Parts: sequence; structure tokens; C-alpha cells
Amino acid sequence: MTHQLRALRYVRIGCADLKDAASFARDVIGLEATGGDDRTAYFRSDTRAYSLCLTTAEPAAAIGLSVSSVRDLEAIEQMMEARGFPCRRGAAVECAARRVKGYVACDAPNGVAVEFVWRPLENGWRCFPSRDTGIVDFQGVSMRCTDVSADERFWTELAGLTVSDWVGDTCYLRFDDAHHRIALHPSRSDGILAVTYQVEDLNNVMQMRYFADAHQIKIVHGPGRQPVSGQIFVTLEGPDDVLFTLGTGMRRAEETAGQPPRQFAHVPRSYCEWGSQSALPEYAGEV
Repeated sequence: MTHQLRALRYVRIGCADLKDAASFARDVIGLEATGGDDRTAYFRSDTRAYSLCLTTAEPAAAIGLSVSSVRDLEAIEQMMEARGFPCRRGAAVECAARRVKGYVACDAPNGVAVEFVWRPLENGWRCFPSRDTGIVDFQGVSMRCTDVSADERFWTELAGLTVSDWVGDTCYLRFDDAHHRIALHPSRSDGILAVTYQVEDLNNVMQMRYFADAHQIKIVHGPGRQPVSGQIFVTLEGPDDVLFTLGTGMRRAEETAGQPPRQFAHVPRSYCEWGSQSALPEYAGEV
């Protein structure tokens, strides 16, 4: 691998109703709004300039991953082009919209753009959430894949991630000390499935569970615990067919050192060891 990934920086989600989606991010998830315009809204969860971008512009669905140097962008572009994945260099106005110095983008097999960014903007002040939900970090993104094998090859052979575990053909991928940052789920459609934010502890997960009940927000999975990662979670139905998860307790590298990828059965208990049931095929062992 000729480049070094540093961090999962942001997720970009297309929305039909920007006002409705922004309200959910601010008033339910508790993210800090950090500006935008009549087509785009940005939200912070930690020290980065933003971790969530909601937009009515095209192209919409994207994941941002930071690299170490501008030379990494050149290496990625050459490698992707050689393997049949056309790349796009960010123009100045596009870089400004993403709040980065430069980027190269290509589409993964499931159609989600992967944007490799250089020098993403940080904030030098604390994040002030709009509601205290205990969020401390942008943790990961789960994706729907109609051809999960093709997406796994893309992320491992080209993007440089490593398989942590499989549940059936669902693939959990890492590039730093977290158990996973990207999850690929076999699905009947392509796109972004869920966005996960790390919270302080179990109290925050349960507080969100009762908040959702009180405000008639649908819980699609949990509260529960992932056998593969140890993460305690609750997953809510968000706007535009995208889920939002709050999680805590994900295993880190020191807990799994030397452990090869494991294969779990594609059954509900492999997605939640507490026995939480989900009607979604991606979490119910039905795809």
C-alpha cells in the first residue's frame, strides 16, 4: 500500500428535505450546527470542523478519509486509475465546501464516493452540542452493498483497510486501533446504511433509548451489544433512509492484538448478543 490513512473525517448524506434532516441531527442526535447554506448543513461532534454534511446537492453520498501528505493523493489517483476506478480531483470550490486543502475522489462499487482528503480543517475550541447526548467522537459508517464481495475487495486491496471480522458476508474493516471504522452489509440496495457516533458510556445509550420513546422516534435495533466489537449501541431511524447509532465500549487494538479475523454466522444473535431483534434484513440475518 502506497498511502497512509489517518482518520475517518466525515460522511456526506443526500437529503430530500434539508430542514427536516438538519433538525434531526441537531435536536435528536445532539450535534453542533456549524453553518452551511440553503443546500448544505454542517455538524460537529468533536474537534474537527465537521463530521456530518447534509446536502441536497449532487453528488451526495460520500465518506471522507484523511491521508498524511499530498503525495498520498497522487499515489491513490494513480493506483485507482490503474485498477479501473476513475478519480476526480477536487477543484478549489469543492475543496472549500469540504473544508480541506485538497482531495481525490472515486466511487466504491456500491456507488458511495470515497474522498481521500489532505489537510482537513480542525477547530481549536471545544464542541458545544445542541443537546447533551454524550457524543465524543465520529466513530464509523455502515454501508449497504448489493455486491459486498466487490466492495470488500475495493476497501481492502485499494483503500488499504483490514478485515477485523465477518458476520456471514457482512465485513467489518479497520485502519486504526478501533475494531472497525467501516462496515459493509449485504443488501438489496446500495448506499449509506448507518452513521455511528461514540458516546461516553452506557448511560448515554439508555438515555437516547428513552428519549426516542418519549418523542416517537423509531428504534430499529438495540439497545444491544455487538459480539464482534463489544460495542453497546442503540440505532435510530433517521431521515432519508439513513440510520444513526450511538455506541460505546468498542474494543481497541490492545484488546485484539494478534487476533485473526473471525467468521460469525449470519443470524440475529451475531449482530446483538443481548438478543435485541431488528426488522431490518441487514441486522436480522435475512439478506
